[in-house]
Amino acid sequence: MDADDLVQRAEHLLDLWSALSMQHVALGAGCGCGVGGISLRLDDFELDIVDYLGDAGTRSDVPEVAMFFTALQKSAEEGASMGSRAQPLRRLLDQARRERLPASVAEWLLPKVEKTLRSYAELHGPKLED
Repeated sequence: MDADDLVQRAEHLLDLWSALSMQHVALGAGCGCGVGGISLRLDDFELDIVDYLGDAGTRSDVPEVAMFFTALQKSAEEGASMGSRAQPLRRLLDQARRERLPASVAEWLLPKVEKTLRSYAELHGPKLED
């Protein structure tokens, strides 16, 4: 995959996440936004998505990917103690869009993010174009 393809894919995923993140999560038969005063949106799961990607990344067979995500997790742990883990998925996608991720990391990351976001979209989001 060339750099332009990675940039376009990252832009598409950033747009998709922006649209999805504001959707309410359906719990069971209805929307979770009124159940017991709890309001859940997909962006409430952003840290979970990035934690999943980070765990998979540290176990990657691609050394550059494993090193990147090991460093990212260490940075996130330090940032969490200072309260700065805001919008990590958006940050990763923006870095890919701006070509600030190593190519091997972007090539590994973007298909996994796409699969995850498509899954969320099928359950909770707008109809996707193939």
